[in-house]
Amino acid sequence: MTRTETQAGSTGPAPSATRRDLAVFLTAKTVSDVGYALDFICLSVFVWERSHSALATGLLSTALYAGAIAGGRLGHRYGDRWDRRRVMIGADLVRMLMLGLLALLPDSAQTWWLYAAVALVGMGRSVFEATLSAATPVLAGGRTQAVNSVLAGLKGVAFMVGMGLATVMVPLIGYRGVFALDASTYALSALVLTGLRLRMREPGAAGAASRDRTGAWPLLVGAGLAMLVVLRGLDAFGSASQHVGLPILGGQLRPDSPTFVSGAVWGCWAAGLLLASFVLRPVAKRIIEHNPMVVFCLATMVMSAGFIGIFWLSGWWPRLLCAVVAGLGDALSEITFKQAMQRLPDDRRGRAFGLGQIVVNGGFMAGLLVTSLVLKPDWVPQWVLLLHGVPLAVAAWTAATARTKGVPVPAR
Repeated sequence: MTRTETQAGSTGPAPSATRRDLAVFLTAKTVSDVGYALDFICLSVFVWERSHSALATGLLSTALYAGAIAGGRLGHRYGDRWDRRRVMIGADLVRMLMLGLLALLPDSAQTWWLYAAVALVGMGRSVFEATLSAATPVLAGGRTQAVNSVLAGLKGVAFMVGMGLATVMVPLIGYRGVFALDASTYALSALVLTGLRLRMREPGAAGAASRDRTGAWPLLVGAGLAMLVVLRGLDAFGSASQHVGLPILGGQLRPDSPTFVSGAVWGCWAAGLLLASFVLRPVAKRIIEHNPMVVFCLATMVMSAGFIGIFWLSGWWPRLLCAVVAGLGDALSEITFKQAMQRLPDDRRGRAFGLGQIVVNGGFMAGLLVTSLVLKPDWVPQWVLLLHGVPLAVAAWTAATARTKGVPVPAR
């Protein structure tokens, strides 16, 4: 059976071909995630070295998450009807073009182009991730939870590799070389998606979506998933505290090398992602399937407690252990969130994941703005406790009141 026969209305390729093609696709996505992690570090340092302005550096994050919110709005409005594969290819090509131009433009043009490029990179990532999450049940079939787990684990690998490369690649090839390298990773992802033609939508789903005018929020309320999205937004708001607080903590613990602290903490966090994805998730498979709401709440509590511990415990190894714990909770919360949302019918998942992107990225950007305006170096532990204490308390209340039968499954 040829790959072109995997279009809507067909029975799809043989299972072995599906596994092989899916493995190729996930590998290409991991490579592009390495590029994203590389630029996640290098872009902020690049802006700081060019401007020596905290405002200019802060605006970079604002542009990234504003673009991500715009991408979420696109997914919320059109995600149930668009051609998923073509949209994901388009998201890769847009990111490739933005970073490619950033690598080629002269110095005088790089400064003003940077913010537009970062906004469109954020938009492309938001569209790609939401679309992939909506398509995963079609791509993976009965292995959906396993593929969600692999995606979370590979993200940990990509962040470990990308953030590690950031300290090596800039001295070797310069910022322009880093931007070009990142652009090439998106080119690879687009090329793989073009060649594989994986089936990403159930037959007839797009037509059903065009007739269904139900908004995403009433849909989530009716399916019992609204609190999951609210908690994700609260957690994103709280997570802004450690993103701003870790550089400050690094300066306090290692004034001679503050970036070492951030690198070590995020490296241990990524190790926690790997451990949760490939070790704990298979053990907790039945629990996740039976009651993803409770597992999600407990994982959110573990993640928040881990980040609080980084700033409140003394000693190097307790802090790093807390970072691993935060990664464990982060991975399990992400896997269970997707698992619950993917129970929605195929013709409704796109709008739901699009709304999720809006809430999460909006929460994170709001947290960054508030933290940047309010936080003082002496307040970092208390601020992290406050911002993470809110989702921790709400998650505890939600888990305590959740029905034992779990999240209701909407009718298809």
